[in-house]
Amino acid sequence: MSISKFFKRSRLFYGFINLAFNQYDNVRVKSVGPDTAAAEWIVKNEGWVRGAGQTAWVKDYNGLSSCYGGRFKLTDIEAVDIDITSGGCKHFDELKHLKYLNLRNCINIDDSGFRVICKNCWHSLQHLDIAGTSISIQGLELINDFKTLKTLKYDKKLTRDALKHDAIIQRLNEMGRIKDIEVIQQ
Repeated sequence: MSISKFFKRSRLFYGFINLAFNQYDNVRVKSVGPDTAAAEWIVKNEGWVRGAGQTAWVKDYNGLSSCYGGRFKLTDIEAVDIDITSGGCKHFDELKHLKYLNLRNCINIDDSGFRVICKNCWHSLQHLDIAGTSISIQGLELINDFKTLKTLKYDKKLTRDALKHDAIIQRLNEMGRIKDIEVIQQ
């Protein structure tokens, strides 16, 4: 088999695996609750999670036992450089306690996935890192919907349209909620 055929087949196989790992399962969400289902999704994709009252990050699937039971509230997601997709962002539905979300280098998160996050986490999210994602300047405009956001990190590519970028930042500064805005040089 030629090397190019091997890589084409590998990408196709990887695409199926990525799709499967980001699949939203209504039955599972009803069974364990939205916070636990989202925690399972993130950890299954090699991210880390933490719930209300927890000091340690849950980094492996076996550690998720602390996330079961009706009282688990997902508050922190560390999803740096993992293969979650915009399609998988349906897992953010009904997350009412999420305060910290780091999506740095999650290249498969675009405006459509970010829209789902904004729709569900606008009332609780305090810290957000979207550097290295596929979120565009139009997606960045959705930041205005967040009511409790204090820290925002994004990458320099979103500053290419200087007029739009400056208008968004000016609006955010006028609202006075975000205390720390950092542009990451990538």
